[in-house]
Amino acid sequence: MDLSWQNWGIHLGLANGILVISILTLTIFFSWKTWIRSKRKMSCGLLETFRLLILCLFCLTLLDPEKTEILKSESKPQLAVLIDQSKSMDTVDMFEINSTIKTRIEWAEALIQSPNFKELEKNASVYIQLFSSHYGDTRTDIHDCISSTIDKFPNLHGILLLTDGDSNLGLPVIRGAPKLSERNISLFSIFTGSQQTLPDLDLEHIWAPAFTLKEEKVVVNWRVQNTFKTPQSSTLSLYANNDLVESSAIRLSPSSSQSGNISWLPPKTGKYKMTLKLNPTSGENFQNNNTREFDLRVEEKIIQVLLIDSTPRWEYRFLKNALQRDPGVEVKSLLFRPNLAPAQGNEYLNQFPRNLKEMTSFDVVFLGDIGIGPKEITQKNADLLQELVKNHAGGIVFIPGRKGKQLSFDESSIGDLLPVYFDKQKPVGLGTINPANLELTDRGMQHWLTNLKSAGESDRKFWGNLPGFFWSAIVRKSKPGSEVLATHSNYSSDWGKMPLLVVRHHQAGKALFLGTDSAWRWRRGVEDKYHYRFWSQVVRWMARGRNQASNEGIRLITHPEKPSIGDQVLLHCIAMDQAGFPLESSHINAKIIHQGGVSETLQLTPVQEGKGIYTGSVLAREPGNLTITVSESVDQKKLTTTLAVSSDTTEKQGRPVISQPLSALSEVTGGSSEFYENWQRLLPKLKTAISPKQSFKIHRLRTNLLWGGFLFVLLVIYWTGRKLLGLV
Repeated sequence: MDLSWQNWGIHLGLANGILVISILTLTIFFSWKTWIRSKRKMSCGLLETFRLLILCLFCLTLLDPEKTEILKSESKPQLAVLIDQSKSMDTVDMFEINSTIKTRIEWAEALIQSPNFKELEKNASVYIQLFSSHYGDTRTDIHDCISSTIDKFPNLHGILLLTDGDSNLGLPVIRGAPKLSERNISLFSIFTGSQQTLPDLDLEHIWAPAFTLKEEKVVVNWRVQNTFKTPQSSTLSLYANNDLVESSAIRLSPSSSQSGNISWLPPKTGKYKMTLKLNPTSGENFQNNNTREFDLRVEEKIIQVLLIDSTPRWEYRFLKNALQRDPGVEVKSLLFRPNLAPAQGNEYLNQFPRNLKEMTSFDVVFLGDIGIGPKEITQKNADLLQELVKNHAGGIVFIPGRKGKQLSFDESSIGDLLPVYFDKQKPVGLGTINPANLELTDRGMQHWLTNLKSAGESDRKFWGNLPGFFWSAIVRKSKPGSEVLATHSNYSSDWGKMPLLVVRHHQAGKALFLGTDSAWRWRRGVEDKYHYRFWSQVVRWMARGRNQASNEGIRLITHPEKPSIGDQVLLHCIAMDQAGFPLESSHINAKIIHQGGVSETLQLTPVQEGKGIYTGSVLAREPGNLTITVSESVDQKKLTTTLAVSSDTTEKQGRPVISQPLSALSEVTGGSSEFYENWQRLLPKLKTAISPKQSFKIHRLRTNLLWGGFLFVLLVIYWTGRKLLGLV
């Protein structure tokens, strides 16, 4: 310890001063009295003087002398400059004084080369780092970037962010406040970009199947955003192998998004390179977001359909006739005729499929005016139907009849497949004198099952003009997870308009409910124009999952069918032996190869509730082709399919700056934030934050061990002297 008197100070208050003076006065008085009693001996006088000196030193200690030492930092402060390099930073909206326009990232890179910015390097070590997210430049994770930067630099005094503020991944940025405050780090932000959305038309998103069956429409769902302040008109054009096949005019409201679909019926099987293009309009800032591409595979498959009914009612007859005339459909029928033997013939079954092998040979099953009971569907039959739909990606269609037998389905496993709840108090249904119609819901106006453009209808207005029906089953409401496409035009239950056309997904399969037995009346005056096309679309929609990827004895269903980067792709594999029975003791392995060449292998897990069903999942790590090869160990069968993983479209060009979250974080941590036009305003505060910070060390006399030892030695000398002089 430096005991020199330079830079030392004491705490001399009024109370301390009076106390010290009082103690010294009394000490001098008693020492003088002691010296007088010793008859003024020199030795006694010297000892008392020594005691007075010791007491003065104790009084000095009582006044708590201290010395402040200024410590110099051995390392320069660190400043981390983080530059956002996500796709939104490619927006061209940085207007400078000389009328030049730059992208946001170009402006940020020019800033760090400017003389004013270079001045920051005089007093601090400046580290420049680009960031986006672990998904690449399709996302921005500002919180993760701040957190990892704090951990990386031990002497960090400040963080400067050059970003548009759009953090669309990870934790909210404000969650970084505790970590910044704990390290006494100030956050500064310069917002690059316009504070208003730039005028543009953006084909934000499309969804289209990667695979379809011949005679099945391809429906491309789209979403377009209009950021103009005025209405805009444009045209959506669908191209197949560079040939225009469909187009649709659209009108967009100001500052809004609009969704819809465009459909096309491929003329033949094969592979198509599809393009959906939004024609540009005058004044658009970006035209690279007006086009989306996807691959389409069209295959010809014979769909196996089983019709089950009790009697050959009109609905059964015309439905069977429509499906038999479809070259892509093979129909088998099963009629449980009351008091008669089942119908015979080449297209008839003598009995319900006996086992899972026979059951899974059908893609779609229609249940008419039939129920659970003697000489009809048994509980075992119901279990097979449930297995077909849920685990083997089959489809089931319910078309109830006037006998009310459909209510008995609730007593079996078929009840789980129904998309609706029946009104059990009214089993015979609802009969009307005047005809009623199917009234499409908002979802029905969008669903491709109700789009009969190939029948010559440009929109869905024709549904209101179809010949009506006089009978329908009475439904209380739809089940959770179901999609109501159409309701009864006249009748309402306690839950609103009564659902009559309802679809629902069940794991790998689908179910459809049509609550009237009079669809055959749609043929009046137009023959098969609507009736044929509707049921043709239904069976293809239900069967496409089973045919997504299939080989002899093995099927693979993926969900989602067209994943995006970061999606968890579920694999649903169905394995059958050479005889057509489920493979329950096989091992199913999947080899996955990503676009970049990285491969991984996983073993699919058998499903306890389903025979021959194996499941697993894989992460879509990068955009491009994801190749999946599944192989089973018993019959050495293999199946390979390729999924197109789309890139993330979260990052958009032209969006305005999002300043509030980072501004709040800057304020909490003692930093500052500015828009790019006024970025120099934060320079003084930034320089202060990263200037070398002085630290101080306080030396107190009363806490010093050497000083305490020194006083103790003086006391020992004093008391030893008193002993030698015989004063004790």
